[in-house]
Amino acid sequence: MSIGASLQGIFRRSASTSDNIKHTATTNSLGLSERLMVQYRDTQSDQALSSLFDLHSNKLYYFLLVMSDAATAEDIAQKVWVTVIEKRHQFVNADNFQAWLFTIARRALIDEFRRNARIDYDSDAVSKAPSDNIDIGETLTKSEAIHSLLCALPLKQKEALSLQLEGFSLEQISAICHVPRETIKTRLRYARETLKKMTERD
Repeated sequence: MSIGASLQGIFRRSASTSDNIKHTATTNSLGLSERLMVQYRDTQSDQALSSLFDLHSNKLYYFLLVMSDAATAEDIAQKVWVTVIEKRHQFVNADNFQAWLFTIARRALIDEFRRNARIDYDSDAVSKAPSDNIDIGETLTKSEAIHSLLCALPLKQKEALSLQLEGFSLEQISAICHVPRETIKTRLRYARETLKKMTERD
């Protein structure tokens, strides 16, 4: 099955569900997303891929949106699903699908940053906290205010906190970002301190 045909299937956002997923002895202990990915890997089922898209596309897009902008987030999100299709054979049963998906997304986003020279991800400068308070305005809803604050964080702090808010453990964030667990803990601590400074009012 071609990549184009598979993408047409998932971006149509079909109403099909995963009720007919095939259960085998090797996948019974896996979570829903992992069972779906194993099924897609082994059978190239459009239904399994569409269900994965329905389960994870919003979370993936929001993570990319916080890390970049709407146009970049949309572009990278589509590239990520293409990679899922192309690299499906690399998924192993013991993997956490969402962690695998976000690892692909993070790598693609950093490649985009470096290719367009938009930011030097490896620079220490991206970890420095802003010195000025951020005025998020009184007309924003609570969710909009939280989004604005999160977007204003330095890149590496924003990355770590966004992943934690998606439910990833310290160990998973460490694996996704390819840095030690203690580094993630430090970034999370700085992120919270930065958020506190940004919301302080004189």
